[in-house]
Amino acid sequence: MASPPPTLTLEQAKQALAEAIESFNTPDNISRIRAAAAAVPEEQRAMAVLPIVQQIQAAVLAKYGFAGPTAVFAGIMALKAHEADPEVKEGLEKVMHGFMEHVKNVA
Repeated sequence: MASPPPTLTLEQAKQALAEAIESFNTPDNISRIRAAAAAVPEEQRAMAVLPIVQQIQAAVLAKYGFAGPTAVFAGIMALKAHEADPEVKEGLEKVMHGFMEHVKNVA
């Protein structure tokens, strides 16, 4: 039987979100996201960058014990357990939608 996915304390959730947001904004990751977006028509950009976004999230979540093919899903669920906290809610919105800021201005 598989073990249950890890859980996060409120402080861990806040830290993980801060790290994820920071990682989306590194020059290397911005370049990766923009390159993937530029390679496809505008209406396909969100789907084109999704694998990169998941890689970025998985790298952060691995520090908190989330691994394997369901790491991102399990990590997001663990974060959502704390979304009653305004800081976590805002962080989740930034993680879920913030990467699109790097896609919007692609020529």
